[in-house]
Amino acid sequence: MSTTAPRADAAAASVGACDLFVLRRVSGNRFVHFGGSGRGAGWAGLIEVTSDEEASLGEALATRAPVRLAHGGKELVFGPYYARAAAFVPVTNDVVVVFGAEDSELEGTTDDALSSAATMAADAVESVTPVKRLADELEELEAVRAAVAVQETNVESVMRYLGLVAAESLSCELAAVYLAEGERLEMVDCGWTLRSRPEQVAAALKGVLEEGRFPYCVQDASIVPLPSPLDEERGIRSYYLLELQGLARGVVLLAHTDAGPRGFTLLCRRLGLRLADVASAQLGAALTRDWCLTEAARLHAEFGKLDAS
Repeated sequence: MSTTAPRADAAAASVGACDLFVLRRVSGNRFVHFGGSGRGAGWAGLIEVTSDEEASLGEALATRAPVRLAHGGKELVFGPYYARAAAFVPVTNDVVVVFGAEDSELEGTTDDALSSAATMAADAVESVTPVKRLADELEELEAVRAAVAVQETNVESVMRYLGLVAAESLSCELAAVYLAEGERLEMVDCGWTLRSRPEQVAAALKGVLEEGRFPYCVQDASIVPLPSPLDEERGIRSYYLLELQGLARGVVLLAHTDAGPRGFTLLCRRLGLRLADVASAQLGAALTRDWCLTEAARLHAEFGKLDAS
């Protein structure tokens, strides 16, 4: 069974858009994305925005006319979505369709054509399909299964493994895992390498841990940069800071970069929180094993001294 609506695909194609999102008002000024085409199909049910926070959405509703955006490169359009060009098209006071494009495809499209395509898409997408909801739940389950299946035993290896699982599950190009115990840091490169030195990354995440504001998700790092001293790091588009608790007190940093500009959906945020819980338990167990080995070696040495005397 498909999780996409063919008529939504046709609506997007009619104006040259690669992505299409149908936003519906659910209360007050809050809108939820119900479905669409391209990334709009994959992210159905996973984006919430308000007309106060998203200026283009508010302007489209106020003027009752399409609002176009054109960027030199991929920039944030709304929620977690990045594109080079976009158009917010009001259908009713409660429905707005957003078209996204990789280049200048929308430039030659008239407002009337955008409005017709938006109406077609809104009619095609009434709710998030059961198939899509189940697919999201399965994705969450598989991510947790992967985190639970860690085979490594030493702390550093477990940190790297869990960082990789988190990065892959949230489609990030970068992950860093910091533990207060021993001030350990492990970084995972999934397509992007930080230019900052490891000690700078550790210092930044130590400061995040001391500040204690979790979870912390930034969809546009150009507006809210990474915490000092990483605030001059270039190429980070969005980032997510998660808390590790218990024996494994620490921080997980996940980031999207110039290699794949985008933000974090509601599913990403849920996944992040669940994986942080699993990672806390797994790293707590790894730290306990590490302590047991160290303590056993210490006691063996002490008994050896007694035997020698």
